[in-house]
Amino acid sequence: MVRCLIALGGNLGGSELLFQRAIEQLDADGDRVLAVSRNFETRAVGEQAGGGFLNAAAVLESAAGPWQLLQRLQAVESVCGRERMLRWGPRTLDLDLLLFGESEQWECGLILPHPAMWLRRFVLSSAVEVAGDMWHPRLGQSIDQLWQQLCVPQFAVGVELSGELAESADFAGFLEQPLQHGAVSFQRSVAAVGVAVNWFARLQLRRADLRNPPWSYPEAYPGDRTLVLFVRSPENALEQLRQTATAITG
Repeated sequence: MVRCLIALGGNLGGSELLFQRAIEQLDADGDRVLAVSRNFETRAVGEQAGGGFLNAAAVLESAAGPWQLLQRLQAVESVCGRERMLRWGPRTLDLDLLLFGESEQWECGLILPHPAMWLRRFVLSSAVEVAGDMWHPRLGQSIDQLWQQLCVPQFAVGVELSGELAESADFAGFLEQPLQHGAVSFQRSVAAVGVAVNWFARLQLRRADLRNPPWSYPEAYPGDRTLVLFVRSPENALEQLRQTATAITG
């Protein structure tokens, strides 16, 4: 049996009842649910996500492999009315596999640990209640330690442009001045060379294409405390920075 961490989220169709239904279904399907957090009301991330969300976390023991567990989670989502029509859109139930023991993998369709869990307040606020001692094998920190890094008043995030964006006319002058969004300050990493900056996170901006549309993940792990954002334009890049700030601060 492997100890796993699951995130629950939703903002359609009575999320609280759907959470309860999902937990009961998982417990009946052969996985043993060990703990379930309280439900937290959180801000939606993105203009198309709809109203506020309800989020929670659960710890379970599973005898299944990671792909089998993922398929089980997706089956429960479907039973609860999940329709995948719009990425980052409103949803009845979202079940994300965050940790599968200390397994690490980066494959199309399944990335472990979840690549953005460490910067999402709406994930860690519930996860720390039930899984503070669980370990993020890639970052070498516990959930509690990751949560403590979100409990600070200000966040500095370094932004790097890929070579093609740095040489692109439409991105000329992008972030010449730091962008302050609430408690998060985004600034070009090159502008901070020689300056002691305690980065909370680093973002790499790359040009979006058919293979890598916005909100997709790169083919390989980008580096510790680094997130890759595929963008179409400076306006799209700024929107993704704002959504990242919302995920960090809640």
